[in-house]
Amino acid sequence: MLSIEKFLLNRLQSKKGTINLIEKLLDFVEFNGQRSFLEIGCGSGFITKYLANKYGGEVTGIDIDPRQIELAKKGSTCIEDIRYLEADATSLPFENKKFDIVLSVGVLHHIENWLDTLKEMKRVLKPGGYFLYADIVYPESITAIDKTSTLSFGLVTIDIGEMNTFLEKFGFTTIHSRWKNRWVCKNYEAVYRRN
Repeated sequence: MLSIEKFLLNRLQSKKGTINLIEKLLDFVEFNGQRSFLEIGCGSGFITKYLANKYGGEVTGIDIDPRQIELAKKGSTCIEDIRYLEADATSLPFENKKFDIVLSVGVLHHIENWLDTLKEMKRVLKPGGYFLYADIVYPESITAIDKTSTLSFGLVTIDIGEMNTFLEKFGFTTIHSRWKNRWVCKNYEAVYRRN
């Protein structure tokens, strides 16, 4: 992720909008007893911190960028049951069926082999657990231009049909989904539950 994108995501206005989206998606979750969260691509950790402070339980954030993990750790020293790890989303360092809720917000469009991330997410999610997803879906024409640009953002087109087919094949039910059209791209949000 380029510095400009990190700057835009870490602005207070962006954080507030993301927290509102997370709350909206969490409205579809039935909490039962203990809860453990995994945020894929946690960046500076503001969602992870928010979840730990509001919902408690074990909250883990992972990111492939060590500078983002350092930033996240700095602001979380006094929060219990929160941890950050530098990790690749396509090869998660966790045991099977560890988490109740896995979140991916604005991340998959940066992962070339995003289906591998979904496989890992499925592996670490408990039966009955939830996958909360929100991202930008760029058309292939935009991602093709991005690949050849000297200022590449590392954009990948996510095929939501392919994603839904994959999740359905592995026993996920769609609880909520919504498209929102933007000028050049679309936003997609969904809540899936593992049967």
